[in-house]
Amino acid sequence: MKKTLTSGIGALLCACALSGCHGGGGSFTPDVDLTHRLYPTVQTPTRSLVVVDLRHDDIEGQVAAIGLQGIVNRDETEKVYVMNSRCKDNHGGWKIGPTAMAQMGQFWLDRVLTDIPQETLALDSSQRNPGFAALVERYKEKVKGVVVYDPDLVEATIEAATTIAAQTDGLILSPSLYEELKPYGFPVIQDLRGKFGNNIECVDWLVENYFDAANHDVAFTWSHMTTDFEESWGAANKDYVVANRLFTYFLDIQDHTECAYYENIVKRYPAGTQIMGWTDELKADKLFADYGYVMVPFISVENMTVMSSFPSVEGTPIEPKVYEADPETVFVAMLVSDGDNLLHTMIYMPYTIEESEHYGEVPVTWIINPAIVDLAPRVFSWYERTMDAGGQEMGAMMGDGSPTTDRYSGFSFYCALAKHYVDKAGMLTLKQMIDGEAVAWNVQPYCLEGGYAGTDWRGIGPHEYHMDHECFHVGTTNSRPEYLYEAIDSAPKGQPLFLSVMIGTASEDVVTYAAQLKKELEARNDGHKYVFVRHADLAASYRAWKGLPVEPKR
Repeated sequence: MKKTLTSGIGALLCACALSGCHGGGGSFTPDVDLTHRLYPTVQTPTRSLVVVDLRHDDIEGQVAAIGLQGIVNRDETEKVYVMNSRCKDNHGGWKIGPTAMAQMGQFWLDRVLTDIPQETLALDSSQRNPGFAALVERYKEKVKGVVVYDPDLVEATIEAATTIAAQTDGLILSPSLYEELKPYGFPVIQDLRGKFGNNIECVDWLVENYFDAANHDVAFTWSHMTTDFEESWGAANKDYVVANRLFTYFLDIQDHTECAYYENIVKRYPAGTQIMGWTDELKADKLFADYGYVMVPFISVENMTVMSSFPSVEGTPIEPKVYEADPETVFVAMLVSDGDNLLHTMIYMPYTIEESEHYGEVPVTWIINPAIVDLAPRVFSWYERTMDAGGQEMGAMMGDGSPTTDRYSGFSFYCALAKHYVDKAGMLTLKQMIDGEAVAWNVQPYCLEGGYAGTDWRGIGPHEYHMDHECFHVGTTNSRPEYLYEAIDSAPKGQPLFLSVMIGTASEDVVTYAAQLKKELEARNDGHKYVFVRHADLAASYRAWKGLPVEPKR
């Protein structure tokens, strides 16, 4: 196969890489100082847990409870652990029903936190928000005051209240909750009711008064924060925001003026900084990438202040397997995508791995966010054990949209960040959506899986695999028959085919689908010999076929 050449800055990066100006050791990543550029974690370790069930609290109560969780968990070894918070976008509980949430509170208590002493907080069912009521009574001495948000500008002022609460140890309260808590005598830090006429006014005021004192290690933004229980995307990430004193805000990305206004906030952070949280993916990925930043979805993940309080870990790379190739061999490496989104890494994938009866029947590469070596080290260790037992592979993905190569400072940081986490997690495969060629040359993973070829403009085609120095760069095909069969039937003749197949996300039983797809391909009786492998094995088998060294660089 001929190597696809890059152009513009991408080509310059490749040329610079070949000349060795980005360093040695098989990696050409520019020298970037990652100090205060990694994901913040809770430094006070967890010694015990106070477990509180929020299933009977409304969204107002959950917002207040999880904000208070962040205040407590920042400095206390006895940490609050919440369960059953609401998020409309968490629809990964496929075994329960098509719209069911995958609730992981008890899941992780049973799998990675069994050695931690646990107390379940007793709840008063007569209270409107029994979980929050129990928490505020227990931890009232930690509360320095209250911040009241405006129901008439709810998305912007809840985020503003969260930013303020993070810096002042205040409760994030609706007006009705504020009235209920008046007997406690908490002082009012800010009352945001009627203070702003629109979202931009709110953001401008928030920047002027609270941006400089915030933690700038990562950026944050959040949307869909309605107090409607059925529609809200919920408060699950607010403990992490509050504990780490991040700056969070809301702008309506669907509104042309507000969409353009993001630039005024985003560019206050160093180029390349991760933007955690959520706003509309299709618009945000490109918008932030064009600015030189990367969006990292952080949706519906509870208790990150607990998960990130344990010592970071380092992963052990798997041993790639070499399979014999002949002209009729079709190597099929299946991929479960979207793990850059922490919702998929922390909820959908573990749920599906445990609930599907077909887990382990077919080799699959599971794309997860490698930053969980810091953000959730015990979950990462669970993945390592589970993947090893099932003959699976963990692959990395940093973010769906990432800095383009013509935003050189942001792109350089992104490559350094990717290199750091891929190496620390011991992952051999990296999935990259944008500028895969330049990322491959600069990061040099063992295998780079390049995009959504066939259904999306991003990435390379299924027959365009090649070596970028020591990195095997492979394109993608969708698993739908009109894409997959066309990729097989139109492949160059007289040589093996190395095929990367995206089979979807774990918001459904993708493991059973993988097993069915294997049977369908084997039943084609088309003269091909189908061999099902992990992506690291795909890369190793290609190397062996080309007569190249197989052993990954350590």
